[in-house]
Formats: sequence, C-alpha cells, structure tokens
Amino acid sequence: MQANQQSILHRGKLIPLPLLNVDLHVSPEFTGRVVVHIKEGRQICDYPLREAEHINTLSGFLALARQAGWMVIPPE
Repeated sequence: MQANQQSILHRGKLIPLPLLNVDLHVSPEFTGRVVVHIKEGRQICDYPLREAEHINTLSGFLALARQAGWMVIPPE
C-alpha cells in the first residue's frame, strides 16, 4: 500500500488525513504566494507575499549570503 496526499500509511493501514479549511484574504485576481500561520489546528492569520519578499531560516539566509560572496562574521 502506498500513501498519497489524502491518506497516510500507519501500521499497515491507510488513514485519511484531517482537512484544515482556511480562508485566504486575497482578491479573486490574486496570483502569488501566501504565508498562513496556523496554531493548534486553527488559522491565526494569512499574509500575501510581495514579489520581492522571501522566507528563509537564519541558517539558510547565512548560507545564501556566503554563496553570494558575503563574509558572515558573528559578533564577539
């Protein structure tokens, strides 16, 4: 048996995944990326990202900066 996006294989049985309904506060013409903050299974807020906005972890950002030739030196 194989798991898919609607179910998960647990101890040899397919179990349906629970669905979380979210309401996005964007216009019908919107095309882009949206960050959704979910806490304890409930939507807290949503934020459409602008074209120039990106999300990354601190370690990912530092690795990207180093790849771009920046010297990343921690404070003493």
